Amino acid sequence: GRLHYFKKLKYHKAVKLIFVVHDVEELRGAYENNLQRKQFDAMLNLADVIIEHNKKMADFFIKKGYPKDRLVNLDIFDYLCDYEKLSNKKVDFTKNVIIAGNLDVQKTKYLKDLDTIDTVFSLYGPNFTQKSGKNIIYNGVISSEKLPIMLNQGFGLIWDGNSIRTCSGAFGNYLRYNDPHKLSLYLVSGLPVFIWKNAAEADFVIKNGVGYTIGSLEEIPSILNNITQEEYGIFLKNVQIISRKLSIGWYTKQAITKALKIINTSNNK
Repeated sequence: GRLHYFKKLKYHKAVKLIFVVHDVEELRGAYENNLQRKQFDAMLNLADVIIEHNKKMADFFIKKGYPKDRLVNLDIFDYLCDYEKLSNKKVDFTKNVIIAGNLDVQKTKYLKDLDTIDTVFSLYGPNFTQKSGKNIIYNGVISSEKLPIMLNQGFGLIWDGNSIRTCSGAFGNYLRYNDPHKLSLYLVSGLPVFIWKNAAEADFVIKNGVGYTIGSLEEIPSILNNITQEEYGIFLKNVQIISRKLSIGWYTKQAITKALKIINTSNNK
């Protein structure tokens, strides 16, 4: 049904179509099936511009034969919220590491070995079935509106998959291509982050000076042992710049502006 209407709009009404990528099932590798493959190919044929996540994902679309000059990188997903409330919030320098998201151990298998890492982990989210322990504190499910106000210390963690030693399995591998929403959550909350060094968004973290890239969770304790309050303060300043942008939808707006420019340029040819 949906494709039928898109075709009608494009070919009978001369409407230009800009698609924003949410997930790519082929890259995620967890739920892919034939129908999704067909839909994906149809979308490629219909799109006048595709706003995808980042350079790594752009490479995937180029390999699929989509024209490079009709791709726009989003860079990071926005996280709309009331920046006034956030900007008055104080973020404390602590050595805690926050994990927010789906805590289903079938999806995030690395959680079962988390207690072997000598760091305090503070967990938020649904489907937590493990025990809280000396270094794992479970804080329940908090709404996505309230979470940015509540997260006020330490670092956020962007990690996924089966292992504490690297991001593996379908979900871990997907970090090589996607912009995870939890990165946006931590940054809008004012927290610097730890992210897997092979994640697509590791580039964003380095470029903007908002955290550390790591190959294994086992690297975290020594980094935290050596970080000073001053270094943490520099991260906070950098994070605040990004937080403001995320809260007002800056990244989406600039991507749409670029997409419209591409369409207008092709119209004038």
